[in-house]
Amino acid sequence: MKGAARESGFVLLEVLLLLLALGLAARWAVPEALRIYKYGAVRYEAEQLLSELRYEQAVARTAVQNIGKDGATAIASTRPSLLMTGKGYIIYRGQEIVKRHSCISPVKMQFNGNWSGRNQLMYFNANGDIYPNVTIKVFAAGGIVCRLVVDSAGRFRLERNDSGG
Repeated sequence: MKGAARESGFVLLEVLLLLLALGLAARWAVPEALRIYKYGAVRYEAEQLLSELRYEQAVARTAVQNIGKDGATAIASTRPSLLMTGKGYIIYRGQEIVKRHSCISPVKMQFNGNWSGRNQLMYFNANGDIYPNVTIKVFAAGGIVCRLVVDSAGRFRLERNDSGG
């Protein structure tokens, strides 16, 4: 009888040690898993925005110049443009909303530089050039940042880093 009681005590001790080991492992694994998730979400959103901008640039180069029956062109009325909302962006063609995109939580977007981006549109002209030059910061807490640099000649550059800024 004494052997059975002693053995059940060892089982309880082993279960408690196992729970302690699992708790310690979770303490280190959960923050790392969240960091990896944030990094992937920021990278996804930056590449999604880059893809959308390249598509709208192609639309601007090919389909913007609608020539009417009288020979007049309607460039400005159908020009693709982008409005940043902080939690995502809205793409317009003329006055029509083509796409409304919300970022994955916890990702945010903002314009950097001398242009605030608030209530202003970044737009493409007929040859795909962009006005104005902008840097769009795609970021999440913990210093995970991607920068999408767009110059007036319509070139895009995606800069990835893990440091804040």
